[in-house]
Amino acid sequence: IILINIFFPSIIVLAKERDNSYYLTHNFNKEYNVAGWIFADYRNKLDGSDKNIIIYGHNMKNNTMFGTLKNVLNNDWKDNEENKYITFITENEESIYEVFSVYQIEVEDYYIKTDFNENEFKQYIDNMKSRSKYNFNVDVDEEDSIITLSTCANNNKYRVILHAKKIQ
Repeated sequence: IILINIFFPSIIVLAKERDNSYYLTHNFNKEYNVAGWIFADYRNKLDGSDKNIIIYGHNMKNNTMFGTLKNVLNNDWKDNEENKYITFITENEESIYEVFSVYQIEVEDYYIKTDFNENEFKQYIDNMKSRSKYNFNVDVDEEDSIITLSTCANNNKYRVILHAKKIQ
């Protein structure tokens, strides 16, 4: 799986069953590495059926992995049209996602949700849009699927989050 955006092209691995911590300290080859690897949530199937694909990565000081994700909070980031789209490629599909929400929060897990009923998903989307630093004017409804990017900030006290809607 490959995630491509202007600020972080990367190969992504799928976390092990019931373990989102493994790739925090292991690389693509499953070798110990303090930097870890960018990975999808263990609950994701990545078969086209996910309502919310959640991708995690360390905020590296050398700007690798999700080291530049914090830039979504800068006012000039939003003005660059290229920043509004993410390409997500799997073995079976190439998808384009359009950003609809970016924000920073204290460590919480309410946004790390992969399965929804119709009412839950609409409420979830409304909540994520209301938290956004910017209004992207992107409509998201119950029929859509999204991708969520998450990284740490400020010595793990905060998370920087980006949500985008699948448009293609």
